[in-house]
Amino acid sequence: MDGIDRIRGWYGRLRLQTRLTLQIIVMSAALFALLIPIVLMIQNLALHKTAQEKGFSLVRVFAFSSVQGVVAEDFLSLRALIRSLVRQPDVRYAMILDLNGRVLMHSRMDHTGKLFRDPQTLRTLAATEPLVQETRSDAGEPLYDFAAPVLLLNERRAVARIGISFASELRILRQTRNAILGLGILTLIGALLWVRIHVRRLARPIRALAQGAEAVARGDLDRRIPVERQDELGDLAAAFNSMAESLRVRFEVDRALSSTLNVQTVLDTLAHHAKRLCVADMAFLVYRERDADTARVASCAGTAGSAIRAWRIHPARGHTGSVLSDGKMLTPDLAEARDPDEARVFTEEGLMALLLAPIRVQGACVGALGVGRRQTIVFEEDAHETLRRLADQAAVALANAIAYREIALLNLSLEAKVAERTRELSEANRKLQTFDRLKSEFVSNVSHELRTPLTAIRMSVDNLLDGVVGEVGPKLQCYLTTMRGNTDRLARLVTDLLDLSRIEAGRVELRRTPVPVQRLIQEVAENLLPMAAGKGLSLVAFPADANPLLAFADRDKLQQVLINLIENATKFTPTGGCITVSARDAGAQFVEIAVEDTGEGIPADELEAVFDKFHQVRRAGQGKPQGTGLGLTIAKSLIELHGGRIWVESEVGRGTRFVLTLPTEE
Repeated sequence: MDGIDRIRGWYGRLRLQTRLTLQIIVMSAALFALLIPIVLMIQNLALHKTAQEKGFSLVRVFAFSSVQGVVAEDFLSLRALIRSLVRQPDVRYAMILDLNGRVLMHSRMDHTGKLFRDPQTLRTLAATEPLVQETRSDAGEPLYDFAAPVLLLNERRAVARIGISFASELRILRQTRNAILGLGILTLIGALLWVRIHVRRLARPIRALAQGAEAVARGDLDRRIPVERQDELGDLAAAFNSMAESLRVRFEVDRALSSTLNVQTVLDTLAHHAKRLCVADMAFLVYRERDADTARVASCAGTAGSAIRAWRIHPARGHTGSVLSDGKMLTPDLAEARDPDEARVFTEEGLMALLLAPIRVQGACVGALGVGRRQTIVFEEDAHETLRRLADQAAVALANAIAYREIALLNLSLEAKVAERTRELSEANRKLQTFDRLKSEFVSNVSHELRTPLTAIRMSVDNLLDGVVGEVGPKLQCYLTTMRGNTDRLARLVTDLLDLSRIEAGRVELRRTPVPVQRLIQEVAENLLPMAAGKGLSLVAFPADANPLLAFADRDKLQQVLINLIENATKFTPTGGCITVSARDAGAQFVEIAVEDTGEGIPADELEAVFDKFHQVRRAGQGKPQGTGLGLTIAKSLIELHGGRIWVESEVGRGTRFVLTLPTEE
């Protein structure tokens, strides 16, 4: 720590010129220290990528060209092919291996017939796509080992391997590094020369600014810096002078305003300072209440008559009214009298020049601050800026007054309004809860009562079809079959309503056990296969696996969801289509199940709504779909009760894919 403190002390005593020189040297050195690794890394990646693309292209051609020789066991053609490869300048070896790792042909004849079982070769033999691995030759030279399977009708028959050296890439990297180092040294020397010449020129005005800042810090607000340059330093000197003037004005006004909290006293103070700081003979402040039609003179200083205190200013009438309506600063020509009341006031005051600045509160012009002279005709630019600042001060004072008044009014009524709204919301919430409970009970009771007569009707229809009361003719059998189908449909609708009411009431209990997902998919698919076949569809289920996937779920509820999704896919898939049910390990202790069809698809604007209650996708030229529109809603609720999620992926004309996830552990 002592060493660091000594360095800081030494650096703090250095002159600005020396500091800038050291900083530029350090920055240049740091820049090149950072630039060299980055450039080398980028070039290294680019060279290696180019080399790998070349190697992949070469090994693919090698694998493709060796198919005939491998199939026909034509070792002479393989030998000629390998010789043509090793003539390439960077190719160090080439070989063809069978799937057991035995060399069928090698660029080195003494390696032909050898059996390679090293880890690198084993990875090569297992690859189904071209791959690359880094290795070294017997002499220690770094190499890329490219490999690609030799395919015959998409069947792997052998493996082609090529060893390519990237020593040329390393040589290019070394040359680049040396070039950057040389350029960096030249640049650093040039930077030092530039710094030596220009830092001296920069230090002089900066030193003057520092001295001026010290004077202002000591309270000398009249200190100014001569502007001798036209560049940024000249602008900085001008900005410093403007800042010093602004500080002087603000300090004087703030000191006067901070001595009182009375709004009228504040406005009188602003008018007084406006008259003094703008070197005017009189000043006045006009203010208009929010709902008032006219504005009044709230404060004035240096006035000669009494008419100004009774003056009422109408917006857009006269010069002052124009400032109120337009919100723009104005230096009017008093010879052009557009308002008799205003002309009478200015004549009584004997004004020859007038300057008006708007007072804006929350974007609206609520008043104006004006200064007038009885002799001098023109107001200087400094007076414009000073009056603008004072108008801003007046805006703050008026904004505070308005805020205090509004807060007082709000406090009187806020508690009563909050209490009233709270009572209304509580009553509305209670009624909504009652209506929701009554709705759920009504749906549950009606659905439950409907099941008994439906069951009786179904049994009666089945008995008639079975010939219990006698032989049934073909025509009557057709009617009874239609009745049974509609009865089954109505029973499903009632079941959906009952399930939804139980879910909404929170009366669904899950009996979770480890469920073999593939086996359950197979069972559901086998049960629904006749329905799919009846519509001319193929139903493909995920095949059994040696390592079965287990989901921690309620088997019956999961079966219900799968049946719903498959039946839904069957409904919207035209004849000749295909429905696929698959499962996979989704990671993070979840299993994923997907039901995919080749049906009509769902429009993008309806994907978010398919899980809403009673929502059914309507298609052009087709009637209302069968069903209640509750199946997907129930499926989503059951999956979310398990702690999983369900979503849909679809594109019109390309089918639909429903995907759900379930946890694999409790």
